[in-house]
Amino acid sequence: TTVQEVRAVVHEGERAGEAVRFTNDMVILEPGDDIFLFRLVNINGNEIITFADFERRPALLFVAGLCLALLLGFAGWHGLRSLVSLLASIAAIIFLLVPALLAGYDPVLSSVGIAGGVLACVLFGTHGFSPRVFIAFGGTFSAVLVTGIIAWIVSDAMRLTGFGADASVYLNFATNGQLDLAGLLLGGIIIGILGVLDDISITQASVVQELRAANNNLGFTQLYQRASRVGKAHLGSLVNTLALAYVGVSLPLILLFSQTDSSLALILNQEVVAGELLRIIVGSIGLILAVPA
Repeated sequence: TTVQEVRAVVHEGERAGEAVRFTNDMVILEPGDDIFLFRLVNINGNEIITFADFERRPALLFVAGLCLALLLGFAGWHGLRSLVSLLASIAAIIFLLVPALLAGYDPVLSSVGIAGGVLACVLFGTHGFSPRVFIAFGGTFSAVLVTGIIAWIVSDAMRLTGFGADASVYLNFATNGQLDLAGLLLGGIIIGILGVLDDISITQASVVQELRAANNNLGFTQLYQRASRVGKAHLGSLVNTLALAYVGVSLPLILLFSQTDSSLALILNQEVVAGELLRIIVGSIGLILAVPA
């Protein structure tokens, strides 16, 4: 282990403008690094200063600005509308869903209700008010309701507690055990599938509209069959996208389990793994239902 003797100039807080010294063995620091420090004064009045974290906000702002510039440059007004609807969706989750969950409201009902609002913001805010958007909203929300019911039944049968993640354990302590963490797991599943459901629903509705415009003589059955063929191709790629997204997030966990002596059957049975598998499977069911809807 490399142990560094660090001299840092403090910019904020009680010691602003002063230089402090401390030892560090967590990460390798370089001269000029912008960092955060953890300062603790114990009961005897002794000050303890340690490395806390790196300053990441400038890099984060840069990549966010690059994304915004590309979005507006490529999509123009439509891109701006999608950005506004995204911000509205995030605001709904932060200022409506989170307070409702912390206040003790039912996580599943709250998530379904907020999901409807988020879905409306995304679809109508991005694509405007037209028949295809109303159809996409109806198809998506119906798929959310059905998958929510399936997830509730299966999670209850699997006896999931919601304690599969470390964050849930800390949250349980922070709220004195007042939250329904199993319901919170369900709520997370419902909110998590909204993005891909929005994608496939608006695409399907647009396919039907364009097919109708290209050939006005197509009847209902022919339109449905042709659009379904497009939906099946789209569905395969989105199911892969959903699964790979969850696997990518869980990659350290997968590597950890690969080093154990447990059998694959026992690993799959553990809640931390079974919960993620439930997310993938239920999300895939939602995608499958959204296409015909």
